[in-house]
Amino acid sequence: MKAIIVDFDGDYLIVANSRGDFKRIYNNYPGCQIGDEITVKENMAVLLRSMLSSKKVLTLAACLLCMLITSYGIYGYMNPVTYVTVDINPSVEFSLNRYDVVRGARGLNEEGKIIIGDGREYKNMKFDKALNLVLSKAVERDFLNKDANTVMLTVSNVKDSISSDKKKQLEEIAKTQLSNIIEKEEKVTPTEQQKPDTLVESSNTNGAKNNVKDTNKSKFKVIVEDTTYKKHQEAKKKEVSQGKLLLYEKLKQVKPDAALSHVKEASVSQILREIEKVKQELKDKSEARPNGNSSDKRKPTDEDKKQQLKNIKQLENSMNKQLKDIQKENKDELKEKIKETKEQLKNYRKEIKDNVSREIKKELKDKEENINKSGQRKNNPSDKKNDKRPRDFKNEAKTKNRNKNNKN
Repeated sequence: MKAIIVDFDGDYLIVANSRGDFKRIYNNYPGCQIGDEITVKENMAVLLRSMLSSKKVLTLAACLLCMLITSYGIYGYMNPVTYVTVDINPSVEFSLNRYDVVRGARGLNEEGKIIIGDGREYKNMKFDKALNLVLSKAVERDFLNKDANTVMLTVSNVKDSISSDKKKQLEEIAKTQLSNIIEKEEKVTPTEQQKPDTLVESSNTNGAKNNVKDTNKSKFKVIVEDTTYKKHQEAKKKEVSQGKLLLYEKLKQVKPDAALSHVKEASVSQILREIEKVKQELKDKSEARPNGNSSDKRKPTDEDKKQQLKNIKQLENSMNKQLKDIQKENKDELKEKIKETKEQLKNYRKEIKDNVSREIKKELKDKEENINKSGQRKNNPSDKKNDKRPRDFKNEAKTKNRNKNNKN
């Protein structure tokens, strides 16, 4: 039987025959290499079908798949991916896995630590039950009351993938748990006439309200916000909830000198009221300005419009008059400057002319003196004695001879 060597296994060879079967045979082929074709005897072959049989391969694959699924499930259960802070004052934080099961709970301030304790009570609890327990304890200890009547839920995700459905789901959970708490309070309240009826109200943007009677509490408001995982980490460093960090940033926009320590200690209701108060003060100041737009201003009548036009015309005439006066002043000033400039030029010309005349006269005088000096030197006999020109002996001899002849 012909086979091709595909691998070495110590003193053995792994070969593949024409049918695609793999066999392990003893290496009786010195000098052979992978890829060589050899002849194999049937009694030497050890078939590896048992190792690579389809049944065992499928079993192994199924085991691996089960291990992967199990490990993924364990990882998904153990690791938190979503963080929800509940702010009333107390402030608490829940770490949820992908199945909305609480994997960790902690108080973020003194009141929150009173509510949460060491957090073991909440571990492995579904989030809706954990929220119910927190709100119940807040009502019991009077943290949630007519003055601090707002519950703020802020959610962040490690992948920053908070959908509007998730926010709506959290809001519904909070509303439902508050309603359950109120119903429970109603059952234990002896009479309904002792305290006024109130409502549970959600701050959902669509304006829908879930109203349930309450014999003991004022209106409860539910606010749901989302933020980024980066903001969650920033809040963690500043030792404040991610929800209160958002409120602090909103307060800083209208009140730049706001302190984070104040936001940490105040309830959500107090912070929201403070923001609204500052906004209203700024609005009132803006309306009090001369150019402020006030909603209670009366509509201008025709007489008002005529008076406004008249005022505009008067202002226009006044401006034109001022412009003419300015132009006249500028014109007179310009004339004066031109006159001064001409006078200066005239003086400059005169000065230059005088200087030139003096220089010319001086130069002429110098030349005249030089000429006079040269004339005096010619007439001066001493100059002849001092004349050092070379003597012409030939001419002198001729002159002597001429004089001698004249005597004779």
